[in-house]
Order: sequence, then C-alpha cells, then structure tokens
Amino acid sequence: MKRIIGLALSLTLLAALLAGCGSTPASDTSEAAPAETSSSEAAEPTPEPTPEPTPEPVEAEYIPGERTDTDYTSTVLGLHFTLGDNMVMATDEEINSMMQAGVDVMYEDEETGEMILDYTQLSTVYEMVAADITNGSNVIVMCEKLPLSGIEMDQYIEAMRTQMAQTTLDVDFGEPEDVDLGGVTFTGLTYSVDSNGTQANQTMLLKKVDDRMYAVTFSYQDPAAYEALKACFSPLEPA
Repeated sequence: MKRIIGLALSLTLLAALLAGCGSTPASDTSEAAPAETSSSEAAEPTPEPTPEPTPEPVEAEYIPGERTDTDYTSTVLGLHFTLGDNMVMATDEEINSMMQAGVDVMYEDEETGEMILDYTQLSTVYEMVAADITNGSNVIVMCEKLPLSGIEMDQYIEAMRTQMAQTTLDVDFGEPEDVDLGGVTFTGLTYSVDSNGTQANQTMLLKKVDDRMYAVTFSYQDPAAYEALKACFSPLEPA
C-alpha cells in the first residue's frame, strides 16, 4: 500500500488565533482621597449578587463507523462502502498500528474481556482503510477532533497546505470544489506529489460535523482508479 499523507492541524493555527490579542493596558491605580462622612451618613454596603456558574460546554458524541471484512458504514456521513474487486480491508490491528494506538488507549470490556479502543483518548481516528492490491490505489476514512470547534473549512485547508509545505515533498495543489460521494456533498481538494520521478495523486474529501472533521482520502496514480474507488460508496439506506 502506498504511503498515505497524514492530515493534522498545525499548532501555528492556534498561535494565529492568539496573535491578535494585545496586552491589556495598565489601569490607573491612583486613588483620590475619600470624602469624610459621619457614621450616620455612611450607607449600608450592598451585597454583591452571587454569579451564576458558567455551564461547561457539551462535547458532541462521537459515533464511529462500523467496519467488517467486506464493507463499512457511517451513520454520521450517511455512507456505505463495499469492497470492490481485488480490494482488501485493513484489520483492526493494522489500523491501530497506523494510529500508533497502544494499550494505553484501550480498555477491557467487562462482559467479554475484549480489549476495546477508547476513542475519547484519540484526537484522530482512522475508521477504515481499504486498498486495491493490483494497482496500489487506496482509500482511508479519517475523523479528526478539532482543537477549536469554530475552525472553518477554508482555515482547515490552509493549515493543511502549510503543513505539507514544510515537508520535503513537492506538492502541487488544486483548488477546492464540491464533490459528490454516494449522494453526500464534500469539499474536495486534489493534489499531486512528485517523488523520484513518480507522480502520485490524492483527492481528499472533507466534511465538518459538529466539532470534528471527516476526511475521505483517495490515493492513486491513474484517475480511473480514483473513479473505481468512488464507485464503492453508496448512500446509506434508512434502517
């Protein structure tokens, strides 16, 4: 399987959000001499109202997609994926290895004794990885918890471009455009990478849901392989 370019937001995005915050001007600490008042004129102090506690923000529930040896379903995206000819699905162990998820982010199910991945401890989750063994083309479905829920699509794409520009890869970016995948509209970004005279292409389809960014990334050399991978997705039929 060809190496998949990872996606992660640069910390410089957070720094940029703070860059506009200037220092607070120093307040004038000088005080005028208080006027003398008799005890009879002194007003009773007014008790300050007790401030209402600020409610904690409610984090949107993460619902991972369900994967078998032959298909993948995401109720959040409303998509169903079925393996095409000559394609194989990555196993749980292989995906956990890609995420470098060790035992520290897993817990034991009390009923079955099975070790289960604790998604609350992961900022990025690979929900599915499938590859065509004949031509090396592959598709990955990834979900990333955004550091700030207010991050917009154009900011996310710009952060991704900045991150890739800092690598040794020669990346040629296209322009974002709407792309239909299984009846669902995504923001698509296609780019090519030249390495040792060989060009590989990736098309990343992005969709923000609450405080998470979903990315369906296709890696391929022949555009026909990209279309074949896209054809594996279909709308999720209502239960």
